[in-house]
Amino acid sequence: MLTVYKILVYEGKLQLAIKNNFSRFCSTYEKYAFIQKESANLLGKNALYGIGVDLGCGTGFLSKALKRDFNHIIGIDLSREMISYYKSKGFEGINADIENLPFKNNSFDFAVSNFSLHWTDINISFKEINRILKKSAIFLFAVPVEGSLKELHEKTYKTFYFPSEQEILNILSNNGFVVYDKYSKKFPLYFRNGRQILEYFKYTGTAFNRRAKTLGDKINAYKKIISLRDITTGFDVLFIKAIKVS
Repeated sequence: MLTVYKILVYEGKLQLAIKNNFSRFCSTYEKYAFIQKESANLLGKNALYGIGVDLGCGTGFLSKALKRDFNHIIGIDLSREMISYYKSKGFEGINADIENLPFKNNSFDFAVSNFSLHWTDINISFKEINRILKKSAIFLFAVPVEGSLKELHEKTYKTFYFPSEQEILNILSNNGFVVYDKYSKKFPLYFRNGRQILEYFKYTGTAFNRRAKTLGDKINAYKKIISLRDITTGFDVLFIKAIKVS
């Protein structure tokens, strides 16, 4: 029987901002998060067996895409509102932090994640994921990497940060995983103006500016974005299927 522990999670400023953004806009997320849905559907082509966790499950795109008669998926999300929405679709969900998972060691046959890990300290997250997975368990995920939103990044004082592919591969290796399948895909985005850009990030819950160190920095970045016209950008997404070897 799966044991769930209640853990008091310290919420840093970044974690709290992320949780608040996703909580406020969970009702609009499914309408605007079309790239996340497409990414989830690509991951959903994999057949996974046993009991697993969907880390950063959101409204359930990935769980829905992966659900089969031969598996059981438990969703994890930092936002209580997202978990409530997720559970309303018939899934089992727990409000928890990927960096501090409330499970015993060696509990799961697989772990999956879609467009969530870049919001975390990846090294801490991968350590936790390794801890809760059984030996030879599958770790399947998609994460936007360096090059994502490049056109916006260059025009807004380097506002957006994403980990590099090599960084992710190195951290996986250092945390007991071996990659046996990976590929990348570009998901393009076109915006007529800066207001569309801000609306997109607002309603997908990802409006928080990770690189803005002060209120002034944040205001300057928003001013820069609002002045933009006819911007083509997109997400460079890395898809990885790894196995826990140690």
